[in-house]
Amino acid sequence: MLTEFLSLLCLGKSPGLGQMETLPKPSLSALSSLVVGHRGNVTLRCQSHFQNVTFTLGKLQDSGYRQEQRSTGHKAEFLLTHLEPKDAGMYFCAYKTMDSQEWSGESDYLQLEVKGEKGRGSWVAQSLSICLPLTS
Repeated sequence: MLTEFLSLLCLGKSPGLGQMETLPKPSLSALSSLVVGHRGNVTLRCQSHFQNVTFTLGKLQDSGYRQEQRSTGHKAEFLLTHLEPKDAGMYFCAYKTMDSQEWSGESDYLQLEVKGEKGRGSWVAQSLSICLPLTS
């Protein structure tokens, strides 16, 4: 049994997860309102089905925006502080396990709205249109 387990590890496979299987996507939620005042804060929670994972938080309109956090549990909390209108947008998270080192699919998107300064209105990311090929 131990020899089989070590052989799988040497081949880069995880005994609990087949090579072609993908990790289930995580869930992303806000611990408070997604409408935040200028210079306000919000905490986003990413949750997976697995423990001992590395979570990443990303922003759809900004490929350079990434926060990573290791967790021994099933979840990670990302505190976004001193929010400005430029921080409004669609956020998502993903994770990878210690065994697979492959990222899961992205969570469903959460739209964060940041209110402007007094009398300046609020900012919301533009809606996203995705075109998918038709299948017959």
